[in-house]
This record gives sequence, C-alpha cells and structure tokens, in this order.
Amino acid sequence: MLALTLLLIAQPIAIDWNETPNQYWIGQDWHANRLQDWTVQNNRVICTEVSKRLPMRTLHLLTARPNTDFTVQVTTGTVDKTNKPNSNSWSGFLLGAGSNEIDYRLTALTCHLPATNGGYIAGVDHEGFVFLRDNSISVGGTSQWSIGGKLQPKDVPLIAAATSTGTGFATEPVPVLLEVSQTGSSLTISATDASTTELLSQATYDITLQAGGAVALVSHLGPMGSEAGHWFDDFSLSGDVTYFPERKFGPVLNTLYTVNGEVMKMTVQFPPLHGNPTAILQFADHVERSQIDSTSWTATFSIPLWNASSETPFEVFLEGNPYGYKGIIRKEPPNDEPMTVAALTCHKTYTGNLQWNENGIWFPQADIVKAVQAKDADLLYFSGDQIYEGDLTPALQKNEDAYILDYLYKWTHWCWAFGELTRNTPCIVIPDDHDVYHGNLWGAGERNAQKVDGLTAQDSGGYIMEPRFVNAVHRTQTSHLPDPVDPALDAQGNTVYFTRMRYGGLDIAILGDRQFKESPAIAVPDGGVRNGWFKAEGFDPKVNADCDAPLLGSRQEQFLDDWSTDWQEGDWMKFLFSQSPFMSLQTLPEGTFGGHQVGLTIYPEGESAPNDEPAADADSNGWPQSARNRALRSIKQANAFHVCGDQHLGSLAQYGIDEYGDGTYVFCTPAIANTWPRRWMPQGKPITGNHVDGFGNKVTVLAVSNPHISGHKPAALHDRAPGWGLLLCDPESNSITVNAWPRWAAPNAPDSDQYHGWPVTFTQIGKNMPAVPSISPDELQ
Repeated sequence: MLALTLLLIAQPIAIDWNETPNQYWIGQDWHANRLQDWTVQNNRVICTEVSKRLPMRTLHLLTARPNTDFTVQVTTGTVDKTNKPNSNSWSGFLLGAGSNEIDYRLTALTCHLPATNGGYIAGVDHEGFVFLRDNSISVGGTSQWSIGGKLQPKDVPLIAAATSTGTGFATEPVPVLLEVSQTGSSLTISATDASTTELLSQATYDITLQAGGAVALVSHLGPMGSEAGHWFDDFSLSGDVTYFPERKFGPVLNTLYTVNGEVMKMTVQFPPLHGNPTAILQFADHVERSQIDSTSWTATFSIPLWNASSETPFEVFLEGNPYGYKGIIRKEPPNDEPMTVAALTCHKTYTGNLQWNENGIWFPQADIVKAVQAKDADLLYFSGDQIYEGDLTPALQKNEDAYILDYLYKWTHWCWAFGELTRNTPCIVIPDDHDVYHGNLWGAGERNAQKVDGLTAQDSGGYIMEPRFVNAVHRTQTSHLPDPVDPALDAQGNTVYFTRMRYGGLDIAILGDRQFKESPAIAVPDGGVRNGWFKAEGFDPKVNADCDAPLLGSRQEQFLDDWSTDWQEGDWMKFLFSQSPFMSLQTLPEGTFGGHQVGLTIYPEGESAPNDEPAADADSNGWPQSARNRALRSIKQANAFHVCGDQHLGSLAQYGIDEYGDGTYVFCTPAIANTWPRRWMPQGKPITGNHVDGFGNKVTVLAVSNPHISGHKPAALHDRAPGWGLLLCDPESNSITVNAWPRWAAPNAPDSDQYHGWPVTFTQIGKNMPAVPSISPDELQ
C-alpha cells in the first residue's frame, strides 16, 4: 500500500475533456461556481457567464492540492474571437485559497469576491500579459444574504513582479498555455502561444503559496458584448502534490430513502448529464434500473416486498460509469424497541461578513453532521428550507432553465453536506418556501392563482415559479417518500407529496402545509397585508384576520381526519411532520412588522427585550385561525405529536384550541443556521406558561431557545440560536424525550449543554393517552 501511495503521489494529474460529452457536469474532480456558469462543449470547458454582476467564475479541483514545489498548466482562450477585448477581463488560476485546516468543500465555494483565505489569482489578461492578484483582502460591505456586485480591478490588487519579460499578444488574442510554477520561495507565471510555443509573457514573484491551498480555474468576464467568457483544456498539476481520490464527487451525488411497510423507495441525485442516462441500483442479488429525469436529474426506485428485518448494503451507479455510491438500508427498529428521530431545518450557509473560512461560511455544517452521527438516529427528518434561493449567490436568473440549474447548484451543496447521513439512514425531507424560491409561500393550491394588480406575485398567492420548476424541486426532495395518499396535481399543475409513513412503531402523517394555504392579502383585503403582515391602520389580527380560507386545504384536512382514527397493528405513536407550527410564536418591538428580525438586538443571557409584543406573522400557521383549529382537532383526535421547523426559533409548546391545554404538543426545531433570528420575549410576562399569540391563539409554552449572546465564535452563527432536535421514542414506557441541541454542543455532550428548558420527557403518550410533560405547571411561571 505504501508503494502504491508513493506511486500515486509521483504521478502528475492530467485532465482533458476529450471523452466528455457536451453537458453541464464538468466531472467528478471538479466543483463549478455556479453550475449554470460552466459547461463542457466540444471537448473543452467553457465559462458561459460574463455579466459584470457575476465576476470571477471558478471551477475548483477537488482531488489534489499542491504543497511546496509544483507546476500547474492549462490551455485557455476567449470563446468569442470576434468581439473587441475587454480591458477588465482575464482567465487563469485561483491558487492558495483555503488551507489544510479548512474543509475543502467550503473552499470549493470561493468565487466572485476576495476575502480572507481567498488565495491569489494567477492569470493572463486581454493583452497577453501575466499577472498575480491578491484575492484575500475583503472588499467589505457584503450583504447578509448574497454576495454580489461588480468586481473592480482595485478589489483584487496587483502584486508587483520581481522580474518580468515579454510583449504579450502581437495583435489579436490567441490561445495560450498558461503555466504557474513554484520553486522554493519563487513563483513564476508564464504564457506561451499554444500554437507556436512562443513566449508571450513571463513574471516571477518573491512569494510562496501556503501548502495545501486549493487550485481552481477562473474566468473573469469576457470580450466586449460577448455571451461567453473563456475556455480551458489540457489541465495538469505536477510536483509535490497530495492526492485525495476520496473527494471525487459524482456522478451519484446523494441518495435518499424510506421504508414503509414492505416498500423501499429511493431517490438518487445526479448532476446534469448528456442524453437520457440510466441509473442502476444493486443490492443483495438484485439489479434494478431507472431512467434519470432530465429536469430534476433524479432516478427513483420503488422496491416491493422489501425485507426490513435486516440491514441491506446497496450501491448505485450511472450506467456505463464505474464509480459507485454505497450505502446501507437500515434494519427497521422493532415496534417494541426504542427509536430516535433527528430533526433539522433551515440550511443557511452564509449570513454576511464574507470570509472564505468557518468564520464567514457555515457550509458544510460539519459540526452538526458529526453531532447527529454520534447519536446514530434511526430516522432523519428535514422539515424545509434545505436551500435558500439567494444564499451566498444571487437568486435572479436569466430564464427557467437557469433557475432550475441554480436550484440544483444549491441543492447539490445540501447533498454534499448531509450525504454521509442520508446514505445510511432513512430520511423524510419536505420542501418549504425558500426551496421553491419564495420568501414566503401561500401556495393557494385549490385555485389557479394569477398575479393580482397592486400586489406582488408572492402576495397574490400561488407559486411564482412554473410547475416544471416546482415539480423538479419536489422530485429531488420528496420522490423517495411513500406514494401520496391522493396523488392528483394541485390546481396549478404542481405535484403533491402529503402522505403517511409507518416505521418502527411510529405512524407519521407528512403534510405540505403551505401548498394549499391561501394568501392573507387575498383572503383579508381589509388587512393591508404585505408579505404576511397586516399593516392597515387600526386592524387587529386577533379580532379581524380570521376568515374561511384554506390552510391545509380540503384534501389534506380529509387525509388528516381519516388518519387520526386509523390505528394499525404495531403502531404505538402518531407524529405529524410539517413545515411550520400552528401558532405565531414570536415577538417584535411594539409597533414594528416583519423585516426587522435581521436587525434585532441580541441580548446577553438572562436579559430580555424591553418592549416586545406578540407578532401576527401569517407565514406561520397561526393564521387562518378557523382552519388552524380544525387541523388541531384532527391532530388531537390522533393524539399526535407535531414536529416542524421554519421559524428559526426552537420551541416546545402545547396548543390551545378552545382552552389552554386542550390540544397536543409541538416541537419546532432550531435552525441549522439562519440570517433572520426570531425571539419570544413578551413584555412583562414570563417566557413560558400560558400565552396568546399575535392571532389570538392560545398556547402554553414549555421551552424556547431564544437568541442570546452565546460567547461562542463565530457570533454571527451562534448568537442566532442555531441547532437541531432529537426525539427519543420509547414504546415500553410510552414516552418521548425531546432534546434541543445548540450547534456549539460537542457530539454526545451532557444534557446540561442543551438549550435552557430541555430535555423534556412526555409520559403516558400514545393511543388514547394524553401526554404528561416532565415540566410542572409551577415551572412554567
């Protein structure tokens, strides 16, 4: 093995695209920023993005890092040979970004703007002169949502060369062989004519790149008026190089699976490929094939007569490609034994103060992944906002195809972060508003919603994106769930996914609680509603906001009612999984509305906001109240425990329908990470106990993970109260223990490290047994 390792290290890495068909996926050695910005065309890589608002597109090498002495080469040129050269356009390498201590997946996102750990740009400009620019000095002023804006030459300052020679292009630009070589404390960049081998330009620099930094291709803008930037071919890296073959990513990017009775369903995620490819699933002595959908780039398998009494290793392939992706279909926990459910929500990767390290980018969420792995949960549940449409890179795209590719780019990051969990554990995933490129979603799925004059498309109700986009999102996230109980499309042509899953003694109803919900701006025109907030003067949402408008919609209400009384043999507990709680558990400073959360003061532990009052946010399912209460009566009939997310505020509460304490319980999990912190700090009242929310709904609060100054770094992450949830379900004692773990807690940390008020154990829970929490009424005062 040692000899083989040395042999691998001694060999240069050489990559061309002579055997790669025209497609967006560049290959398993690369990560593109963004997916839609790069493509293989005619056996070379092309950058197709030239907008000034989207500068410095990068294509990161994943599988090798140079150390001390090395040489990296690529042939490059402009795609458009006819348009006038752009004086602020260049191609080349990003070198030295990240480090051995920074997760390579985080570094692979480096693009667009310089910032700490951004490395250097070594390239050739529009006149054929080589250069070295510093990409590690922050330009400042980056937003809390996306990085954006033009890149000025001064933002990536030139580094003075120790020596330089050459006259550049004689007349017109020509393809060049660009080479960067580091020897000792000297870095040499040279550009030669790719056809004649004539030296065009060369410069040396008294600089040494740190060992273990990344290598990426870079295309910055393009010729004047061109629709494409630069092309690249014949890449090579040699010298003192460390190889990481385990970092290959693709062609299988992720698997999601569930087991429900005797049916195992699996979704396999691929990148955008050429033609009409097929996926292959191998397990035991079975070989199954499935056509890959050419919009979502997923393959779905449904295997009947599944034997869940033992674990089953599997491997999936792209037909014709030797690189498999392995995982394990777990043994289903027996109905009479304990099982655990890990619940996560809101996967934000960036919240401002750009740095290309863990102080500015939360991806790939390795701390949470390790903590969940340590608990070895039997079931995973992601309740929505697996992606945010404008997270790190902007949401606005050129057309529907580009929007789909942008979604797949961001969804790929979720797959990359959580794939080590989902390949070995059954996983329920449901999309929320941001997954379908909404800030808030009122799906209005019972009508053919159209844009209304005077309202935004979002406030008009219905999905902004066309069904082709929405259904692609649904396929990526939900096609592995048990088949929908009522598979008819909604009135806009979108697929549905509300369903039932029985696993390990748990009977789980899975809802899409926004798909049929009406827009409050449509349902309550007198409320002056904007983005879910009632802004009409003198309008009281507690009194005036209720109306006969859909929340779950008639189809899901019927399903919930039928499910609530249908107990199957072996099931001891019912759960409801949906996106958002049936309450608006948040407060804001008196007189303010939504939009202020991002600027809320974060108080020290033990301090509270001085003048907060309950907020009426129709993004929550506290509205409409009548439909909310109908749903809660069905949930009460089932004696079901509700688990959800979305709110960026961990909470544990008991619903009140007619009176306090007459409903079941709800656990809203903390966010993985968030930009918009929410809090529950009602002025002059204890945080826990009996309360009325902003819509007048009764709720008994047991615990809340309010954001406070945590003392953990980075503060921009930890002071917004991120974390995750874990439910321990024990049929022998008829109990559920609810845990809310802060993100900073180490794997298998003691319970004392949980958010204040947790863990809470509910006993006497299950069929015909109202739950009894381990918190006494006196503790809620």
